[in-house]
Amino acid sequence: MSAQLWVVRAGRAAAYVDEWRQDSVVAVNFATFEDGDLTAVGDAGLLDKVTSQAERTYASQLIAFAFKMDVGDLVVVPQLPLRRSYLVGEVIGGYTHVASFPPSGPHRRPVRWLGEFDRDALSPEGVNTLGAIQTVFRPTKVEAELRNLLTDLAPWDGTATTSLEGDGSGAATKLAAPTTTPVTTSRATPPPAAPARVAPTPADVPLQVDVRLSGRGRATITCDHPALVMQQVPRHVDPEDDWRAVPGVYVLTGTELHQTTTRTGPERTLTMTSIVRPWAYVGLSEKFFDRMSSHRQSKEEWRRALLVRSGATPFSSDDIKYLEARVHAVLTETQEVTLAQAVPNGNASAQPRNPAFLDQCADAVVAVLRLTGTLI
Repeated sequence: MSAQLWVVRAGRAAAYVDEWRQDSVVAVNFATFEDGDLTAVGDAGLLDKVTSQAERTYASQLIAFAFKMDVGDLVVVPQLPLRRSYLVGEVIGGYTHVASFPPSGPHRRPVRWLGEFDRDALSPEGVNTLGAIQTVFRPTKVEAELRNLLTDLAPWDGTATTSLEGDGSGAATKLAAPTTTPVTTSRATPPPAAPARVAPTPADVPLQVDVRLSGRGRATITCDHPALVMQQVPRHVDPEDDWRAVPGVYVLTGTELHQTTTRTGPERTLTMTSIVRPWAYVGLSEKFFDRMSSHRQSKEEWRRALLVRSGATPFSSDDIKYLEARVHAVLTETQEVTLAQAVPNGNASAQPRNPAFLDQCADAVVAVLRLTGTLI
C-alpha cells in the first residue's frame, strides 16, 4: 500500500518553515486546547474535551497528526509566501511531545526532507487545495496530481536531489533510501527547543493575485496564499452564478463627501472646502444575491462590492463571523476610510477553526481593496 499523503501548515505565512527545515520536524501547536502529551490524553480524551465546533476541529487535527499519520507517510509543507514552492518530507518517527516548546508547538513528528516542487507546477485546483484553512489535512481532491509531482522533486537547500521511486502508474510506492541516519527522539529527554522565530508582519508578506476581467465590469481576483476567491462588482451588477450559495464576507465601498465653509480676511471672504473620503461597510452572507439586492434598497452610499469566499474548503459560519470582524478591524487601523458601522454585530462569540489563517485573509482583503483603488 502506498504511503498516505498529508499537508501540514507551518504557521501563518509559513513562519516556522525554516525551523522545520533545520530541525527535520513538522509540528502542530493548538496548545490553548491541549498542550500535554497526546499519547497520555488519547484520541477519546481529546474528543471528551471538546466544547465547541472550533475545538472539535482542533481535536480532529491533533488526532490525525498524532495517531493517524504513520511512519513512512509523506508530508507536504506550503512555503508560500516566503518561497514559491512546497517542501516534501517522509515521516520517520512517531509522535513526540516537547514540554518546553517553541512557537511552532509542542506536538511534533520527525521527518526526512526529500525535496520540493514549484508552485507553478500545480493546477489552480491544486493551489487552492493546498491553501485550505486547516493546519493538518489529507489533500484527497488533488492527491493524484500531487503524487505525480512527488516522482520528480527538486533538491532543497543545495543538497543532492532525492526522488520517489514509482511503480510506473504515477503513484509513489517506495521511498529512496535515506542518505542520513534517522534522528530518534525520546519523550523523557526531548530535543532542545528551537529559538523563537518572529512571524512576518502583513507589510512584510508579499501578496500574489490573479485578476480576470469579465463582462459588465466584474473582476474576479484569486489569491493562492491564503486561498481566497474574490469578485468585485458594480452596484447595479449581480455576482456570477457560482456566488449564489457560498458563505463569505463582503465589503461595500463608495465615497463620502464632507464640506466645510469658513470666512477669512477683512472682507470676510467665504471659502468652501470639500473633502472626499472612502466609505465602506463590512458584512457577511451565505446568499450573496439576496444580500446585494437588499443593500441596493437600504444603502445609497456604495458603488462597488468586493465579495470574498474561500478558494478551498468553504468557510464555516464562525469563520465568516470572525473574518467579518477582522476585516472591519484592519480597515479601522488604516484610518483611511469611513466605516458605516462601529463594530460588526454578533461576532464576539465566534470560534473559528484557524484564527491566524483568517487574520491573514483579512490582510489580503484589505490589500486587494488598495489594489483596486478603494483605499488611498
